[in-house]
Amino acid sequence: MSKLLPLLLLTSSLTAATVQPPPPTYVCQRATGDITIDGKGDELCWQQAMALSPLRDIEGSNIAHATDIRMLWDNQYLYVLADMKEQHLWATLTERDSVIYHDPDFEVFIDSEGSGNNYIELEINALNTVWDLFLTAPYRSSHHALHDWNIPGLKHAVHLRGTLNNASDTDEGWSVELAIPWSSITAHSNQPRHTAPPAPGSTLRMNFSRVNWQVSPDASSACGYRKQQDTQGHPLPESNHVWAPTGIINIHYPEFWGYVRLSDKAAGSGYEGMVAPATDSAQRRLYALFNEQLRHKALHGTYSSALQASQVENLYISPERFIIGTTATDGTRLTLDNNGKLSCSAPAAPRPPLYLWVQGGKQEGNTPWWQQHFARLAEIGIHAVIIGGSHAQIAHLTPIAAEHGLQVYAWLWALNRPQDSTVLQHPDWHAVNREGKSCHAAPNRPYVEYYQFLCPGHNEVREYLLQQIDKLAAIPGLSGIQLDYMRLPDVILPRGLWGKYGLVMDREWPQFDYCYCERCRQAFRAGSGRDIAPAAEQDKDWHLFRLQQVAHLANVLCERIRRHHLKAACAVFPTPHISSSLVRQNWALFNLDLALPMTYHNFYQENLHWIAQCTRQAAAQSDRRIPLAPGLHLPDMTAETLRETLEMLRPCSPSGIGLFCDDDLTPELEQELRRRRQATPSP
Repeated sequence: MSKLLPLLLLTSSLTAATVQPPPPTYVCQRATGDITIDGKGDELCWQQAMALSPLRDIEGSNIAHATDIRMLWDNQYLYVLADMKEQHLWATLTERDSVIYHDPDFEVFIDSEGSGNNYIELEINALNTVWDLFLTAPYRSSHHALHDWNIPGLKHAVHLRGTLNNASDTDEGWSVELAIPWSSITAHSNQPRHTAPPAPGSTLRMNFSRVNWQVSPDASSACGYRKQQDTQGHPLPESNHVWAPTGIINIHYPEFWGYVRLSDKAAGSGYEGMVAPATDSAQRRLYALFNEQLRHKALHGTYSSALQASQVENLYISPERFIIGTTATDGTRLTLDNNGKLSCSAPAAPRPPLYLWVQGGKQEGNTPWWQQHFARLAEIGIHAVIIGGSHAQIAHLTPIAAEHGLQVYAWLWALNRPQDSTVLQHPDWHAVNREGKSCHAAPNRPYVEYYQFLCPGHNEVREYLLQQIDKLAAIPGLSGIQLDYMRLPDVILPRGLWGKYGLVMDREWPQFDYCYCERCRQAFRAGSGRDIAPAAEQDKDWHLFRLQQVAHLANVLCERIRRHHLKAACAVFPTPHISSSLVRQNWALFNLDLALPMTYHNFYQENLHWIAQCTRQAAAQSDRRIPLAPGLHLPDMTAETLRETLEMLRPCSPSGIGLFCDDDLTPELEQELRRRRQATPSP
C-alpha cells in the first residue's frame, strides 16, 4: 500500500526488520497457450502453474486467510492469478488511481532491476478498479512516486464468487487475473527503450499484498458494510497479508521482497526449486546500516560516521552523503549510497555459497563458544549452516548463527530414526527386508546398529515425520529444513566401503533389500495386479514402486516444509541414477528447493574429477529443475585438493557447495576458505 508515512516512523522499528528470514523465492514457468483475462483462471496452464508460498502477516506471523497466487510468462506478458477466499465481498472505489487500499484489495510490486528503486505498484479491488503507480525510490528515500502513471497495455479482470456489497449472504471469495506487458515492466519511465522481455533465467524482485478491513453489516451504507471503529471513532487498522514480510507495517522495503526467476520450462513440466542468491544477506546488511543512517538524519539532521554494522564498510561518509560497501560470500562486491542506489560488481565466475553441516551436540549450553564458532564460520565465508542434534540444541543454536549472518537449516533425519523412543514403540513402522526381517530389532539392522529405517509407505510414519517438521518449523530464524536419509537402506554399498564391512556387493543381497513389509506388498499388488516376481531383484515394476514410494513421501514432507515458508533441502546420493541403484532414491522425482548430493569421491574409489562429472550428470538427470550444492567430505580433503575441487566445480555453476562437517574443518582448510573469500575476483 502506498502510504506517505513520516521517515522517523518508517525507520523507528528497523531492529525488527533486519532480523527477517531470507526472502521467499518462486520459479515462474512459461504459459503453454493463450490466456483469456477474465478473472477466472480456468485455462489448463493455470492449473499446471506452481503456487507461491502462502501469504503471511506483514510483520512475519502466519495467518488463517487463504490466498492462492500463481504466475506465468511469455514473450509479451507477465501473468498473475490470485484466488482469495472471502466471506464479505465489498468495494466502493470506481475511479482509476483512487487510493484503492481503502477498499479490500490485491497488490503487486515489481522491481525489474532488483535495485530497490524504479519499481511498479499495482492495486486492484473487487470492482476491477486499478491504481497503478511508479516509484523512482521507496518513500523512505523520497516522495518521487508517479501516482498518475498508467501501465500501457495492462489487462485486468476480476471474478466474484458471491454477491458484491450484499451483507445478507455469505460469499466464497474473488479472484484477480492480470496480464502486465513486459514493455511496461522493462521499459518504464526511466528506461523507455527496453522493450524486449527478460531472458530466461532472469530474476525480478517482487511482492504481493492483500489488504482487508474488519467490517460489520450496515444497511445505511452504499456497500452494505461499515468499517469497525475504535473507541475514538477511527477505523480499526487494516490487515496486511504479504508474500515477503518486511517485519514492519510498510511494504516499501524492497530489500525484503521475494525473488522470482523466469524459467524457460513450460508450466506443468515439474516443480523447480530456487534459493535466494548469495548476495541477499550482504545486500540486507547494507540496507540495515542504510536505514539506520536515514533514522539518524531524521533525528539529528546529518549522517553519522559513528554508525557501524558487522561486515559493512563506511567507504565514504560526510554529514550529507555516504557510501557503504560489503562483499558477499560468492565474491560479489556491493555498494549502496545515501540515495539508495545499489551497485554490484560480480566476479566473472561467481563463487557458489558454502553450506556446512554442523554437529549441534557438542559444547552443550556453551553459548560463548558457539558465538565464537559461528563468527569464525561467517568470517571464512560460510553462507549457511545445517545444524543437527536434538530439537533443543537446534533451537538454541539457530539465533546465535543468525546473529552472525548465517542462514540456518535444521538437519532432520527422515526414514532413519535411531534411538527415537516413539518410533521404537511401533514395530510395524519399520522397514522389512526380503528375508522378512525388520529394522526394529537391533540384530536385524543392516551394516550398523543405527540403521533403524522406517517404511516409506506407512501412513503413521508420514504423519509422525510431518509432526517433526512442524516442531522444527516453530523455531524462529530458520531458513529451511534439510532432510537426510530420505531413502531405504543401501541395497549396494559404495565400492569404497565393501572392505570395511567385509562384503562383495556385486548383486542385490536379500538381507539388504527393503521394504518388503506386508503393507508395501499389498500396495504393489493392488497397483500392478500381481505379486512381486520370484526374482525380485529383476522385477523392474517392483523397483519403480519403491522409488515412487520414497519420492511421494519426500514430496509430502517438502510441501509441508514450504507451507511453513521454509526451504526444502535434502542430502542425496551423487546422482539420481546412482541413488536409484544403491538406495532406492530417485531424487530427480523430489520437489526440492536445494539438493546436496554427497559426492564423496573416496567412498566410490574415484578421483577429484569425478565430483564435477557427477555434478554435471546430476543436473542433466534431474532436468536442471533442482538447485545443486554438491557435498565434499572434508576428512578426504587437504587445503590443496579443496582448492582444486572448488575451482573444478565453478564451471558447473552449482547453487552452492556442501561441506561435511564442521568437526573436520581443520585450521588448514579454514585458511584455504579464508583465502578463497579474500581473493580478488578474476577480471
